[in-house]
Amino acid sequence: MRKSVVILFTLFLFLTGCGNTETPSASQLEAPSSQVALPELEKTDWPAVSTDAEAFDLTGGLENPNFEYVFDHTETVPLDQLVAFALVSDALSEGACEELRSRFLEAPNTVLAYLVLMGDQTVDFGDHPPAAEIICQLIASADAAWHDGSEEFAQTMELCRASYPSGPAAELLDVMEAEHAASMERNH
Repeated sequence: MRKSVVILFTLFLFLTGCGNTETPSASQLEAPSSQVALPELEKTDWPAVSTDAEAFDLTGGLENPNFEYVFDHTETVPLDQLVAFALVSDALSEGACEELRSRFLEAPNTVLAYLVLMGDQTVDFGDHPPAAEIICQLIASADAAWHDGSEEFAQTMELCRASYPSGPAAELLDVMEAEHAASMERNH
């Protein structure tokens, strides 16, 4: 009896999975290139994002248990906390920068979507540059300084350029590319 149920269930899955027998027409396959849509940024669960360290209770340096936790666990904290930490951790940001680079290489669309959502938020130092641009610079510098301009980074950038030739993501890629080149020059 049990074997019959398994066979019926497998047959059901096969039939429902293969039920679409429609094939696209030649005109559907040969859409003009002007109608080809570019991929959108990855859909995220973030309706809005914050770079405010206070929103994540990341103020006060290593004396703050939350700050210390993120410092010790950069590879496991959510991207929003990692970004906020990297923006306020100064000399303690090395691990966060490396982790941001790793996450960009693993999931560039996710990281770019987050950075685009950061919008015009600025940092509280220097001439208050956009926070997303600072994160792009940190990612690029980490690759140039610690990985000598890795091939993986170059390939990821190339794929991102193909996916996002214009718009906010492309502008962030411009920042990343410029910082990577400048950092490579400084380090060699």
